[in-house]
Amino acid sequence: MALTRPAPHAGRPLTTPTSSPPADEQAGAARCAARLEALLGDPRDPGNPYGRSALWAAGHDGLPAPPAGLPGAGEVPAADQLARALRPLFRRDLALAHAWSIRPLLGTPVPHPAAALLGPAALLASAGGVLRGVARIVDGLSRYEAAARQWRPILASGFADLLACESLTAVALRSCSWPGPDADGPGTSEQGAGESLAAVVGYLVPELVGELLGDLELVLNECGFDAGTVERRTLARVVRDRAFARADWPAASAAQTRIVQGLSAAGGSRPDDGRQLAVLFRITEAASAVAPGADCPWAVAATLAGATARLAGADDADTAALARIGRRLVTEQRALRVACAATTVHDPADPAARALANRQALLVLAAATLGVREAAAGARLPFLGGAGWALLALGRITERLGQPLPDRTPDPQPGVWDELARRASDGVDCDLHATRLLW
Repeated sequence: MALTRPAPHAGRPLTTPTSSPPADEQAGAARCAARLEALLGDPRDPGNPYGRSALWAAGHDGLPAPPAGLPGAGEVPAADQLARALRPLFRRDLALAHAWSIRPLLGTPVPHPAAALLGPAALLASAGGVLRGVARIVDGLSRYEAAARQWRPILASGFADLLACESLTAVALRSCSWPGPDADGPGTSEQGAGESLAAVVGYLVPELVGELLGDLELVLNECGFDAGTVERRTLARVVRDRAFARADWPAASAAQTRIVQGLSAAGGSRPDDGRQLAVLFRITEAASAVAPGADCPWAVAATLAGATARLAGADDADTAALARIGRRLVTEQRALRVACAATTVHDPADPAARALANRQALLVLAAATLGVREAAAGARLPFLGGAGWALLALGRITERLGQPLPDRTPDPQPGVWDELARRASDGVDCDLHATRLLW
């Protein structure tokens, strides 16, 4: 069996070599991922030491040693490509991901820039695997049980949230840079954009994926899958092992505290001294890049205005609706800047300050979603470049901000569900790359 299968949505890379990962770097990460997936073997094989039944029987204290050939930071130095190379491990088991990749990177004298972000990336991969399985169940049931069709919008919405979080995490990973030879020491790589974006990822991913996992449990319960079934046991293990990946509620609260601590600076006047403030989102096979030196996260949020303006005059209804939601979010961004500037020091214990941090994080998520969708459209990626998934994701962000949706907003859920059901049926991952799976 071939170890590498073509991603059905692979597209043409943008011609911006300064901000997009090189083609050979991406290909190398894809090859590492395919090799790792083959090394891990079929998760359904009861004789596979890395299979589902063996890992469940081993528990957390008896996890097997990693196979030779596990991708590492030396082989895949770029943070976003390292996460891509390790994704088969992330999908397989969160405790295993913690023991084999996250803990070693955190334990080095100078932690790898991606170390704090690999946990959320692992949670996204694991949740995507559960979502794909539940979607396959609902798709099968809804063909002859009309009652099962009520779960399609819920799963489609969760898929849109997952893609938005994937976009944000990819942008944050791409903003990481390994300290150069002149670095002063630990912490150098966590300054500026990477530190701010890592806080947003660390807060939002556990929050939104937690909502998704709750929805998946509800769907499985209603479809008659009890606690002893493989699907429920897999879901329960993801929920239980979130702490190993540092992507649980305490981690989210700590990340929110870091966002609160930056609110005063976020509310200050935006510098206009000639420095480059725009954050350029670029995609090569749906991986995002952030321009170096960007003043994040507010520069990221500032791209809402530019991306929204470029949507103006769209012919199709979904893209026109995306522009209307974008304009509403730009207004929300301006109001948030005023609210942040109204207080000199924001206390993380203050519920009002945490509410501001939540609004800021959601706006950064919206900006990342719009940026990834815009770059994917430029690369002519069929689904990711379409407006449907981004419209659904931004609509949910708008509602979470307590704002009503603009009039004449179409319902993109059917199209997003169709993509999710196709991926579940065809063995395609729920990632930005639409990676075809080996097992």
